[in-house]
Amino acid sequence: MGDVNIKKQPKTYDVVIVGSGAGGGMSAYMLAKAGLKVCIIEAGEMYDPQKNVTQFRKPWDSPRRGASSRLRPFGDFDACYGGWDITGEPYTKESGTDWDWFRARMLGGRTNHWGRIALRFGPKDFKRRSIDGLGEDWPIGYDDIKPFY
Repeated sequence: MGDVNIKKQPKTYDVVIVGSGAGGGMSAYMLAKAGLKVCIIEAGEMYDPQKNVTQFRKPWDSPRRGASSRLRPFGDFDACYGGWDITGEPYTKESGTDWDWFRARMLGGRTNHWGRIALRFGPKDFKRRSIDGLGEDWPIGYDDIKPFY
């Protein structure tokens, strides 16, 4: 673990949110909209789309020729910094299991990994185990959330 630098901050906030992904980002939006002063703390490096978006470059324009790096597992052809194996990651998995958890380290969190969209689920998405025996059925169904779409 690297050195921790503590800087005195003259600003005060009503709420501090750790992580700006789908949950943190929406929470910050709703709280700020309600008039609270919100601070978001993000784990990733500064990401400037004007400078850092690389997936539209030609392969020969990439200094790595599109090869991946620790924080860009899909090379230049991904708008997300993160990965499955990040030092200090709090998530674990049982030995011998196939479950991997992608962690994004940038403003917007993992929403960047899934294209900054959340597709609407259909009735079958909530009952996959009943349909094909894989995963688990959700404790709620499509009809339960349909009014909120």
